[in-house]
Amino acid sequence: MDAIDRLQHTLLAVNKVTLSRFRPGDSLAMQGELIRLQAWLRASSGLERFPQPTIERALRNFRQQKYLSSSRELLLVCYGCTQGGDDALIKNRKAFARLLDMVLRCHDRRRLFRKLYRALLGSYLSHDPDAAGSETLKAFLADHLKFFPTTEFSPDWLVVLNRYPGLLGDDPAGSLLQEDWQAYKEIAERLELGSDSWLVRRLFMSHLMAAIQMDDLSFRNRLPGLLLLLDAYPLYAAEGLKIILDRHGLEQEVDDALGEFAIGLWGNPWLAVQQWLCSEPAREMLANWLKLRLLQEFFGMLSDDDKSRQRRLNFWELYSDDLTGMYFALGQKAYASEDLALFRFRRHARGLIAKFPEEKQDVHTCIMQFEKHHVVEFNREDSAAYFYDASHGMPSFYFGKGWIDIGAIGAREIMQGTDMPRLSMPIRHLDGRHLTWEGKFARELGASVKSIAAFCRKYQCAYGDTQTGQQWIRPACPEKYGREVWSILQGWGFSHSAKEQAYVRMAPA
Repeated sequence: MDAIDRLQHTLLAVNKVTLSRFRPGDSLAMQGELIRLQAWLRASSGLERFPQPTIERALRNFRQQKYLSSSRELLLVCYGCTQGGDDALIKNRKAFARLLDMVLRCHDRRRLFRKLYRALLGSYLSHDPDAAGSETLKAFLADHLKFFPTTEFSPDWLVVLNRYPGLLGDDPAGSLLQEDWQAYKEIAERLELGSDSWLVRRLFMSHLMAAIQMDDLSFRNRLPGLLLLLDAYPLYAAEGLKIILDRHGLEQEVDDALGEFAIGLWGNPWLAVQQWLCSEPAREMLANWLKLRLLQEFFGMLSDDDKSRQRRLNFWELYSDDLTGMYFALGQKAYASEDLALFRFRRHARGLIAKFPEEKQDVHTCIMQFEKHHVVEFNREDSAAYFYDASHGMPSFYFGKGWIDIGAIGAREIMQGTDMPRLSMPIRHLDGRHLTWEGKFARELGASVKSIAAFCRKYQCAYGDTQTGQQWIRPACPEKYGREVWSILQGWGFSHSAKEQAYVRMAPA
């Protein structure tokens, strides 16, 4: 037995002894090390970071001497070939062709060639794809990708390029339209793209534009994913949100997730008008959504109303689109730290809340502003609602500490009507013989085009007018709703006509 045979025999024996001593679980540690080793190999060919002065020095040497003294200098020039603005090397056709030729000569040195290729890929992805030289660089990268077959140890960027070859095609974003956003995210991560990369922007916009071409149902189903996309890429969130709102349309009911995202990004739609970059109708649509949401949260969480009937909420929902503004004065109990729903309400009402003194812990008010009235509702249903005539000046409570702090009135408004009476008219939530309290409130506020439309939507009514100047509202299911509903129409001046099976009035002059 020669020395080689003896060594082989010894190694086999050692292996048998070592393996026989393995305990269950020992192989898991080895498997973990193997996974880490594979990850290290895949990451070892990623983007390298060099000091900017070092790259500039290599570029200067290449321009002046027309050759490079080392493979490291060649790598530095590949990383810097798109830098320098109008003087960038990529824009000098002859010099850039010479650089690509020098890179190609290294294709037999596989490790070096892969590093040079990765450097050029990084330069391409960080450069304006429509600028001079970009097409040449893209063609070089596409033509020589075949030199790098994919294996289990291939670096992340190579895996992505081979999986999505269209990335080096004429329309990299268009080639991925059938992929979901997770594929886009994988591409960005494996190619180490920043959110300001032109490719990320094109992927983002192509995904968004494809979604807005869908039919209404498909678009609404895709909306949660689009909002997650905006959240993941805040650099493009404002532009993307504007596109989504324009596509959403004014006829559809606002999706709650869309409303939440828009208000989180741009703030209150009637307090921060200048921050809303969408169309005016879209801003008003979100303002109406928020007003309705605030009414629902106040009367749903802070009031003591009968939640099975919610008469106050049902009434004020009819007028939510007529609101010009609203504020809240809240007691200490509205700030319960463990109540997530109250936290959401306060976030929705940011900039609209004044605090009551500590002794009024369980007193809360909602102040609704209309063109001709200011109405104060308390959380307790047995409290009266107070109606202030806006033509008599600002209600006196606005002058208290806390109201001016949140901008409930401006200096100009303070000066107007300070010597005029600002008396309120209290109306209790008590039903009368002829009108319920809803009818009394409706008589005081009057009917608007928006409130009539909201009434017909909510209570399944048809609306029309005649050439003789009559308006009529015809219920589809009059027995489905109680007296308090039809009392609203009486408060607006409608009378029931058995002949027409409708509520009729003469149109106001």
